[in-house]
Amino acid sequence: MVSQTGKQARTSKPVLVFLHYFGGSKASWQWVITALEPEFICLAINLPGFGGSPGLSLPSIENFSDYILQEIKASGCTNCTLIGHSMGGKLALQCAATDEGDLIESLILVTPSPPSVERMSKSKEEKMKEDPDEIAAKKSVEEAICLKLGKAEMDTAIASPQQVESATRKWWIEQGIHHSIADSAKALSLPIHVLLAAGDPAITMEMSDQYTLPNLPINTPCIVHPTSGHLIPLEDPQWLSEQIRKICTLDLS
Repeated sequence: MVSQTGKQARTSKPVLVFLHYFGGSKASWQWVITALEPEFICLAINLPGFGGSPGLSLPSIENFSDYILQEIKASGCTNCTLIGHSMGGKLALQCAATDEGDLIESLILVTPSPPSVERMSKSKEEKMKEDPDEIAAKKSVEEAICLKLGKAEMDTAIASPQQVESATRKWWIEQGIHHSIADSAKALSLPIHVLLAAGDPAITMEMSDQYTLPNLPINTPCIVHPTSGHLIPLEDPQWLSEQIRKICTLDLS
């Protein structure tokens, strides 16, 4: 589903780069990308340790950011809108903070992990560090959503958590969610839009109000899906693609 168009064509349309959620993969974006590809060049990235890819030897927020920026540059892209979901949202903020070449023009954060610390109970942390089998993965998906998934979307949502490298899974829960990048996130000057979900049980509206929005630039625009859960790219890709289209059209005008 990811565009394979050459570098010359990349200059003719805006470029969107997609970062998936914890437990997801680039396949999580395929329905959103299908809706957007007629108007945009789309690149979805499998983060290291996800989607069956090898993990980083030294995982860290900074090293993930470096990997993402290198992948974008290797694609031939010279400027893009970076779109991050959940964990990918926090990593997108770090990419923008460390980008020194104006590669990233704007950010769209979808139910992002807070730039400060993502707070969860110790029992939940221990559970999330476990490698899930199919039954556990399905239960986790069902607990994260509010809207019914189609069969293909559900199959993707169940398969991707089982493809996460164990060491990468543990790193994110033990260190990644606790690593604050709030100061650098608040200092960003590029356009940022946040898309949240009213029924999100993972990154709740209360969490976003307390730990996400206050740690972004003042007056960062926020749009709320009225009925979706945490997995908006799978639950309502049509709504999400339309919001992305509207935001990018506004930023380009």
